[in-house]
Parts: sequence; C-alpha cells; structure tokens
Amino acid sequence: MDQPETPHAEVVEDDRLEAREALSSRLANIWWTFFLRGLLAAGVGIAALFWPTGSIALLLQLVGLLLVLDGGLTLFGFGRRGAVGGVGIGTIVIGLVLLIWPEGTARFAFVLLGAFALITGIGSLLTWRQLPEWDPERVTARNAGVVALLIGLFLIFWPGTGLVALGWAIAFAAISLSAMMFWLASRFKGANERLKTKVINPR
Repeated sequence: MDQPETPHAEVVEDDRLEAREALSSRLANIWWTFFLRGLLAAGVGIAALFWPTGSIALLLQLVGLLLVLDGGLTLFGFGRRGAVGGVGIGTIVIGLVLLIWPEGTARFAFVLLGAFALITGIGSLLTWRQLPEWDPERVTARNAGVVALLIGLFLIFWPGTGLVALGWAIAFAAISLSAMMFWLASRFKGANERLKTKVINPR
C-alpha cells in the first residue's frame, strides 16, 4: 500500500531563511501592482476589440497611457536600479512616444508593441537569472519572461497591415499581458505561504 504523500520541507540556515522571508514578503507586498496592471491591460484589450478604426490614434494614446502607468508601477514595486528598473524606464519611454506622437507611430505600432513585450520578457529573464536557485518564484519569473518574449516576436513579425490588423494586434497584446499579470499577482500574493510550507527553521 502506497504511503500518503507529505509536503516537501527544506532545512535552511537562519541567515538564508531571513533572506528568503524578506524576498517573499516583498513579492507578497507588491502583488497588487501586478493585479492593477492586469486590470488596466484587460480594459485596453477589450476596448481595442470594439474600437473604431477611424480613431486609431486615440487608441494608441490609450495604449501609451497604459505603458506609462505600467512602467510607473514597475518602478514603484522594484525601484529604479538594476535590470527591472531599466525595464520600467524603457516602458515609460515607449508609452510617452505613443502618447505624444500617435499619428506618426501608427505605422510602427507593431514594432513598438513588440519592443515593449521584448523589454518585459528580457527583464523577467534577467530577474530569473539574478534570483537564487532556492527562491520559490524563480520558475515563475522564467516562465513569464519566455511568454513575453514569444508575444514580442509575434508582434514584431505580425504579417498583417492596416488599421484593422493594428487593432487586433493591440487587443491580442493587451489581453495576453493582462492574463500574465493576473497569474503573477496570484503567485506573488501567496509567496509567504508557499515559503512556510517548504522551509523548516533548524533552531
């Protein structure tokens, strides 16, 4: 008869445990920023599905506003230093370009949206490389980075042209980003609880 499975536990030293608790607490404290970004992206994605093609410039300004807010939330959650800070600043720059010059960027919007997704993916992968192997959210950062990179490459090489295709591309990118942000929010919100089930303090 098979023995019932028991939760996996890991014994760690005190200093290492404190580092893990600090990191998990930080992730748990900023989960709402990912949830808010998911809500904003979902709103833009749904709007893009029904947006009239004659006012595509206004839609691009809405996307620009989303990117500025997204970059601001990234800087608020992780600070301006390091690779993640660079991701936040790059996102804000792309958002400002769309806000200030939507008519001129309409033909390059596919590339700009793809660049935003690539920046997000690279930032997540850099975070994955920097996180210690014992961190419970290391795999989450890696998976999010891979998904964002695939979305970015898809947008950059999108075969469609014209305003209708641009609207669909914006909807696809925003809804995909929203799903990823909701997933990250759910993972980070429970970071502390997952740490407690995996760690035994040797004291």
